[in-house]
This record gives sequence, structure tokens and C-alpha cells, in this order.
Amino acid sequence: MPDPIDAVLIGAGQRGANDYGSYALRHPDRLRFVAVAEPVPERRTRFARQHHIPLDEQYGHWQDLLSGPQKARGALICTQDQMHVEPTITALRRGYDVLLEKPIATTPEGCVEVIVTAAETGRQLHIGHVLRYTHHFQKLRQVLNSGMLGDLVNVDHRENVSWWHMSHSYVRGSWAVQSESSPMILTKCCHDFDLLLWILGRKCEHLSSVGQLVHFRPEKAPSGAPKRCLDGCPSSEECPYYAPFVYIDLLPLWRDIADTSTGLMNFAAQAQLRVPKLLRYVSKVAPFLRQISDYRGWPISVLALEPSPDAILEALRDGPYGRCVYFCGSDVVDHQVVLMQFEGDISVSLTMHGHSHNEGRSTRIEGSRATLKSFFGLGGSWIEINEHRSDRFTRYDTTGDVKGAHGGGDVELLTTFIDSLRNESNRESLAIARQALQSYLLAFAAEEARLGNQVVNMEAYTDRYLLSAD
Repeated sequence: MPDPIDAVLIGAGQRGANDYGSYALRHPDRLRFVAVAEPVPERRTRFARQHHIPLDEQYGHWQDLLSGPQKARGALICTQDQMHVEPTITALRRGYDVLLEKPIATTPEGCVEVIVTAAETGRQLHIGHVLRYTHHFQKLRQVLNSGMLGDLVNVDHRENVSWWHMSHSYVRGSWAVQSESSPMILTKCCHDFDLLLWILGRKCEHLSSVGQLVHFRPEKAPSGAPKRCLDGCPSSEECPYYAPFVYIDLLPLWRDIADTSTGLMNFAAQAQLRVPKLLRYVSKVAPFLRQISDYRGWPISVLALEPSPDAILEALRDGPYGRCVYFCGSDVVDHQVVLMQFEGDISVSLTMHGHSHNEGRSTRIEGSRATLKSFFGLGGSWIEINEHRSDRFTRYDTTGDVKGAHGGGDVELLTTFIDSLRNESNRESLAIARQALQSYLLAFAAEEARLGNQVVNMEAYTDRYLLSAD
């Protein structure tokens, strides 16, 4: 059996520590962290303790970790979005193969610089577009490639961000202010642009876009609402964004999973909603259920390092997630539509909004021989096909590993990264990264089209950045 791949972690937050770090703990034969850089001492110490990293390999800044001799084969870079470019370029130039959390960068120039550096150094660069690796989107792409739908005519893809996810990440959270992060169409939909290019296998020729922020504004606040939910809000019994309802009761999360799941996961979510004591009892003999009965994952893992009820309550009293959503100063859109013309005269629409009752991506594809509908949600996913002539109906259950984030995509991404390093081949990872660059340019072009009320020619837009990098 081959030795595990040694790696360094830069950024021990939600993605780095809780998702990728957990993979290493579950698969010590495949991935081993030997150093960590994280500016928050509590996070750095906790990660180092979990992975047995010695004190002299614990760093407060990524520059210190990367300034010395190369410490490992791989580097996982999971810093905040606006901090991706410098550590990625430095790691590539110092000989590391890199797994970079999405987005690549928050500017077109930054994205191009990262891809160009990977090509120049010959190092592997893998981007955290985990949805490519899910069973659902792999199957969707397979169906399209089979020709079952005939000529593709129209694609309607929707990124339905649940109302509580919107309030958590894009109103109270780190991506609420565009100048401190990036446009929401990039932050949330770089996955979706990447998927569209990948499953269709064609380029976008031109696009336009509209969207605004309509709801999370001070004038929308209930009468008498304070700046913080726990400061005596008169609407605490009816406001869906009331922080204890979202983060302590966790009812929105369990309802979402119950609405979109089947089988054992549906039973567990329903039990957590109705009889949590029963679920705690059953989980004693079925440890798998403890991930619900003793839940400590996202979103509450963002509020506290050890998200106990007392720690969550303290975070809501003093931290950003206890603020009233109408007084957070968010300025990113809460809805946006992008209209695109792809090669072959395929019309494509991408709708992103933050007011969905259930979290999930829905897709409808019209072909000359059949119609495809699909849904990818927190609790499960499926694809349905109706054939025109025969009226044959086919349904695929594409639900991934419910124990893994993003429908199992996180696990498959890491598996691919590790296998690729073991095979020592840069060709495929660089090709995927170059396609990812095209998807990022679509996102930036969509924001330019929205702000300028214009139609963007993608060939000219792409040349603007790629030719300047030559």
C-alpha cells in the first residue's frame, strides 16, 4: 500500500479544518497534514492537535510556512477568498501541487495569474469545484453525452439558495459586502458556470444579466426591531431570520433536509423535528444518526470552534451572526439572472436567488427528443427524463453519500487530488483548471453586464484578459 500524501494546510477554517481535515482523519492512509498556517490561534492549535502537528510546524502566517524548504508534496489553500492568489502562486513556485478552494480569485486578473503560474511551473492545480465530482452531475453529463435528449435547445439552471443560507452567508456572514469579498454571482455561482461549461461541452458566445438587492435593507425591518436579535426583538416569534430560531433550534436546516430526503435520512430529520429525544436514544445503537442528534456541523460550526448550545448563545449575543439581517449593511444582490447564448444556438439561463424555501440546484433541459428535469438538494437528488415519441419516463436516484458534504463531492474531489498526485500527471488537472478559468470569466462578465446594462461578447471579453497575460 502506498504511503499517504503529505500536505500542508493554509487556512484552518470551515473548509480547511472541518471538511478537508476530517477527510485526513478518516483516511490516514491517504492524506497526512504535516504543517498548518492559520492566523486564529484557537483554530491553529485545534487543528494541530487533531493531526499531531509539532509546534515548530504551526504558523500564524502562510508566508512563514512557505518561506522555508518544501515540507510536503501538496498544499491545500483554504484562506478567505480575497487571499487566494498570493499563497497559491507562492506554493506553486516552491514546488507544491495545490488544491485551491473556490473561487480561484476575486478578480479576472488574479484568476489568470494563478492559471498561468500553474502552467509555467508544471505543478498540479486542482480547484474546489466539488459539484463536478458528485454522482448527480456526473450522471447528468452522462445523459447529455448519450444523445438521449436529441439536439439540445434550451437549458434553465437555477441556484436556489435557501432563505436561511442567504441570511447566514451573504447577509450576516463573510460574503455580505462585495468590496470585502466578491460579487455574489462569482461567490455562489462559480460552481454553476463551471457545471454548465462542463456538462454542455461548449463555449458561451455572449451574455447579459440583471439583478439587485431587494429585501435585506433597513427599511424592510419590522417595526421596533433592534440591531441585534437578542436585544428584545418584538418580532422574535414571527421573523424567519430570528437568530436563535436559525442557529439554536436549527429548524430551518432539519426542515430542509426532511423536505428533500428519503429513507433513513428522512426518518432522522423528521425525528429530530418531532421527537429529538427518540433520535438521541436510537443513535446509541446507530452511531450514524449521531451526526444529527448531536449535530455540530455547518452553519453552527462557523459560529464557534466547539458549537455547544452555550457557545452558540454567546456567539449570538456578541458576534456577527446575532445581528438583525436588516441592519447588517449587506450590499450583494439577493437575486440575479444571467442569459447566455452557447455554441450551437443553445439558449441558457442561470437564475440565482436567496429566497428559496428549500436549498438546492434545479435544472431543466429541453431537447428535440426528450425533456430532462433534475434536482440536487441537501437531503437528496434525482434526474427525470420524459421521451417525446414513446412517452417513456426514466428516473434516476442520484443521491450521494449523505455523510459527506456536497452530496459526496468533497470526498471525491480529495480522492481525485490524491490519486492525481500519486500518478504524477499534470495534464488533466491543468485542462480542468483552464476550463474553470473560462467559467470565472463568465461570472465576471455577468457582473459587468448587470452593472452596465449591456450584452457582453465573451470572445472579446476573454481576449481582454488572456492577451494581456501573454
